[in-house]
Amino acid sequence: MKKASFFVSFVAAAMVVTGCGEESSVERVDETEEATEVTADAEVEATEEENEEAAEESVENRNVGTRDNPLVIGERVTVEYNDLFYGNVSLDVELLEVISGDEAAERVQDGNPFNEEAGENEEYVLAKFYVKAHEIEEEPFDLNHAQFDAVSSTGNAYDEFISVSGLEPDLSNELYSGAEREGYTYFLVDKDDENPLAAFKRRTNAELWFELREE
Repeated sequence: MKKASFFVSFVAAAMVVTGCGEESSVERVDETEEATEVTADAEVEATEEENEEAAEESVENRNVGTRDNPLVIGERVTVEYNDLFYGNVSLDVELLEVISGDEAAERVQDGNPFNEEAGENEEYVLAKFYVKAHEIEEEPFDLNHAQFDAVSSTGNAYDEFISVSGLEPDLSNELYSGAEREGYTYFLVDKDDENPLAAFKRRTNAELWFELREE
């Protein structure tokens, strides 16, 4: 099993973490173009014990787009990682808008009347994302809804398979280097879930977490 580690770099401080595995980084982009980075360098030599200690420390200190500190609407990050299928990948990702309740239900039905209605205690949440492909080594990158998961405030993944068609604009597309895409993806969550989260590429080095309820 590959081991991954992170390098957390803030404006005034840096921490280097090494490991044997894929390379990844996450960088927050704000209005002043200052950033918080999380990177990994698999080429630096270190002992097994040092790698494990550094990895544990880096996970504790990583605070950009994590489940404990998810990104909110308007926060744009750059994630860089190595993918088994696409090689080196660099993407900008930003959550632009969240729609839920009656409005989301109406949009789902307007998109296609054959779309399944939410259950009595469920509701659709539509999340509009912006994605820009800076680098795709093995083009094109398949941006699709399966790369996004919803996780409840109690930590349970919503694993029911759903398929919604007809949403405009649709996030799903094939991206070549330099391409930009804005569109909706969709989730089905419990109505009484006060703080569900969306996760992009969950359980990978590139995972990013986003809030799905506006405060």
